[in-house]
Amino acid sequence: MVTVQEIFDMAIHLMDEQRETDGSTVTVDTSEYKYRTISILNTVIPRVFKYSTQYDRDGGQNVPILVNYDYKNPEFDQPVGLDDMLALALLPPYLAAELLSAENDVLSAWFMNQYREALQDVRSNAAGEFEQIS
Repeated sequence: MVTVQEIFDMAIHLMDEQRETDGSTVTVDTSEYKYRTISILNTVIPRVFKYSTQYDRDGGQNVPILVNYDYKNPEFDQPVGLDDMLALALLPPYLAAELLSAENDVLSAWFMNQYREALQDVRSNAAGEFEQIS
C-alpha cells in the first residue's frame, strides 16, 4: 500500500520544492508542509474512499483515517488506506494544491484542477450500481 511518505514525496516533486542536489523532500523549506500533510490528507481520503475497491457498499468498512498524534513528528510510514492507483492519481495533486493555497493561488488552482480531472476520470471508470425499478 502507498504510504503518506510516498504521497508527500510526489507532491513536493510536483511543486518542485525538493532539494536540488539530491531530490530529498525533507528540507528546511518543506518542514511546514510536513506538519500539515496528514490533516490535509484526512480531509480528502473520506471523499475518494467510495471509489476504492476496499469500499463496502453495504457499510461494513470504515473509512481509513490517518493518525496524527504529534503534528511536529507525523507518522509518514503509515499506509493511506486506498488502492494504490487511486492514491497515486488523486492524492499528490490535491496535497500540492492545499499546501500551496496560502502561497501561490495560481499554482494551487492548477494543481486542484489536475486533481479534479483525475477524479473525473476515476468517476467515469467506476463501476455503476443498479437497482431494480419497481
